[in-house]
Amino acid sequence: MIKPLRPLLLLIYIAVFLAIVLTILPPEIRIYDALTFRSFSLKSLIEKPKDTYVDISAITSQLPTADSLVTQAPATEKIDTQKTVLDTVKALNLPVESQYRLQFPEEDTTVMNNFFSALREASGNQLIRVLHYGDSQIEGDRISSYLRSRLQQRFGGCGVGLVPLLDVVGSRMSIAQYSDPEWQKLFVYSNGYKKADADSYGVMGAVFRYSSTNRVAKNEYFAMKIDTIRDTSQHAIYVPRKDPGILVSYAELKRGYPKDKQAQVLKLLYRNPQAPFQVTIQEGFDSTQHARLDTSSQFHIYSHRLKKDFDKLTLTFRGTPSPDLYAACLDCEKGVAVDNIPFRGSSGVDFTRMNKSLLGAQIKALNVRMIILQFGVNIVPYVQKDYSWYEQSLSRQLKLFKELAPNASILVIGVSDMSHRAGESYVSYPNIEKIRDAQRKAAFKAGCAFWDTYVAMGGQNSMPSWVFAKPALAKHDFIHFTPKGAMIISEMLYKALIREYELYRASVSTVVQ
Repeated sequence: MIKPLRPLLLLIYIAVFLAIVLTILPPEIRIYDALTFRSFSLKSLIEKPKDTYVDISAITSQLPTADSLVTQAPATEKIDTQKTVLDTVKALNLPVESQYRLQFPEEDTTVMNNFFSALREASGNQLIRVLHYGDSQIEGDRISSYLRSRLQQRFGGCGVGLVPLLDVVGSRMSIAQYSDPEWQKLFVYSNGYKKADADSYGVMGAVFRYSSTNRVAKNEYFAMKIDTIRDTSQHAIYVPRKDPGILVSYAELKRGYPKDKQAQVLKLLYRNPQAPFQVTIQEGFDSTQHARLDTSSQFHIYSHRLKKDFDKLTLTFRGTPSPDLYAACLDCEKGVAVDNIPFRGSSGVDFTRMNKSLLGAQIKALNVRMIILQFGVNIVPYVQKDYSWYEQSLSRQLKLFKELAPNASILVIGVSDMSHRAGESYVSYPNIEKIRDAQRKAAFKAGCAFWDTYVAMGGQNSMPSWVFAKPALAKHDFIHFTPKGAMIISEMLYKALIREYELYRASVSTVVQ
């Protein structure tokens, strides 16, 4: 019979032995060039290393609150003096430090004039659009949703803009979505690209099709996940199906921003070269409208004026074969629309694979006045000495957009900081600044503006500070921002944009006088 004391002593001996080993063992032992043995020390188990991390207290103090989204009366468009605009910039607490500002090729701020001039007209009778493309850093409407709300509260507009017919991730902050399993998504980016489909991809980098309309409606329900409070908690409601077609349904989220649910118009971007199809539109649980869309090889936008504020919208499609659907859209009739278009796994060099005429037609029809490209995190883990290849690839994408959207401004947002474990600490990947520099060079060569996320968030070794902040501003993958962190990034970006816009307004007013 084993005495109870012996196993306890054995555990104590093992613990002491491990403590000695962890104290003596160096954090890294290089076996050869491609293989390094890393271990953690006793100290790293007891306390979190902080001495190498960046102080971001000045940044965290900018964490937006509900008060940030209270509509402010915009400054009058008539500005008499340069002093007036500088006073406005100061009053709005806009960033003046160089690390937070937009950067321009050869200090040529006119590269943003197309967008800024459109902003001045946004309160008139037109809707202007911002396409926000990015990788998984913007997925779920992070960054885009807050930027959208800020621009809409200042310049008018409502709704969440372009939304997919099938959301594979299903975690948007601004809208809930249900799609029947018959929906398929073909996409141009990452490993989804197929050369045979090169002429099919639309403005969201995808085309959506359904596989069949042979459904039976009897006793069938679909589930919508609706959040109950302004956080991530959700519950599902089950709604009876009234139509045997292929269904997609959108619903407001209470954690969304107020203008999200004020959409006035539903739009469908589509092309149906083989056969007509029918769509039934149901607002909430009330009235329905049926539309038959005839055969056409051309790209079209179908518009439906909503009868009330958006809370729930169900679209049911019937017709074989499936049309090519590029997006649904929830907009106002005027103001600003900001579209969240994530390309998961992409480095932002996929646009030149797409059909130029189709993409150009959609950009023109949507009145796109600014295009934002925010990529880079998918390149970081593959460390290389030189990124001139990436600079050239990104330059080709920017030149394509300059050709297809001559009336739009283009803003490149640089890669954010990313960290990996090195001994007891988390440190920035050694290639972050090289990738950032390649992005900035590509932007400047193409005549585009640039915003440096890496520097704005604190520079080298800043990501751990965001991860360990209270509340956390980045996730423990040391790559992606949390919703609160995304709000800070978006707030800094918004202020950088508005600062330049105010200076533009002053310059225009001076010229007019």
